[in-house]
Amino acid sequence: MKINLLNLHEGVNRFNLCIDPDKLGIDDNKDALLLFDDKIDADVEIQKFSDKYFIKVGLSTKSHLTCDRCLAEYNQNFRGDFKLIYSKQAVSQSDDDEFRFLDEKVVEIDLRNDIRENLLLMIPMKRLCKEDCLGLCATCGANLNLETCHCKSATIDARWEKLKNLKL
Repeated sequence: MKINLLNLHEGVNRFNLCIDPDKLGIDDNKDALLLFDDKIDADVEIQKFSDKYFIKVGLSTKSHLTCDRCLAEYNQNFRGDFKLIYSKQAVSQSDDDEFRFLDEKVVEIDLRNDIRENLLLMIPMKRLCKEDCLGLCATCGANLNLETCHCKSATIDARWEKLKNLKL
């Protein structure tokens, strides 16, 4: 995932990278490594203008997830992109997260950390096998997407029975 700057010509340069998830350093977190059992495709476009490099990376992969509601395992495709700007000219007080300063001696750019970070940001916080997932029955544990639960409705404590009749 290192791009040699000396091999780039002025204008647009394109690369297609096929990345092993274990090469990204995700193996620090074993749970995250299990999410990505498929290769990660990265389409990299670098526009070189003098000592500035405008980089656009498109990521696509498939992930193996477990639904947070029903605990079913499913696969989900992910697509995302990000942009970076590398420059050998110092920019005063740049707060832009996309900007990276390059030292004059640097001859290559390593995109591994940026790819790993953006890949992990693509994973949803709430993982659902489908938008209208019904989840599990709290009493018997039946998957309500696959079967109808035959549990009796919960009895209400007599002390709270009068609250049931209140209307808002």
